[in-house]
Amino acid sequence: MHWEQRRRRRGKGGKWRRKPARSRQNLSQDDIDFLKQNTRYDEEEIREWYRGFKQDCPDGILHKDKILELYSMILPTGNAQVFVDQIFRIFDKDGNGTIDFKEFLLATDMTASGSPEEKLRWAFKMYDKDSSGCIDFTEMVDILGTICDLEGASKDIARTRAENIFAALDVNNDGFLNQEEFIKGCLEDYDTVSMLNCTDRFEESEEEC
Repeated sequence: MHWEQRRRRRGKGGKWRRKPARSRQNLSQDDIDFLKQNTRYDEEEIREWYRGFKQDCPDGILHKDKILELYSMILPTGNAQVFVDQIFRIFDKDGNGTIDFKEFLLATDMTASGSPEEKLRWAFKMYDKDSSGCIDFTEMVDILGTICDLEGASKDIARTRAENIFAALDVNNDGFLNQEEFIKGCLEDYDTVSMLNCTDRFEESEEEC
């Protein structure tokens, strides 16, 4: 469920409806045009997202702990932590622990919209920690291990799942998963997606296909 939908249901006392403070930044028409071109939102939706964003982040930036709090509303705790870490790895280019509204909406659109293939493309980026274009076994174990640890499960499960995932997807047995192998394998075998422990992000789209 979109944060926007959750916000509407929270009512007048909801998290996004606090009185906004004075802001140093505004959403320009150039920003709106950029977001219209790079997301699935129209201008009215972008402005609505922006109003909610500024009410909660009046200085125009979103800190990592805040976005973790928000994503924890719609993702299991472990997935949310790993997911937010990867959002900041990809979008927080200067490493200062914040993202602005444009980066926030790009990340939201990337994860909440699109086909199963597009969502799997995002998942691939999450597991490809060093942005090398391939996922190796250690990266897979590290991400799954973090998820298991945060959910109170044994990290031994992570290694077993990683072994099963590589057995299913590493068709050329080179010890790496490139994006094509990852996406094609997951689309053909939903059980593999479940092993990635990211099932919630793909269930709705898969059911519609």
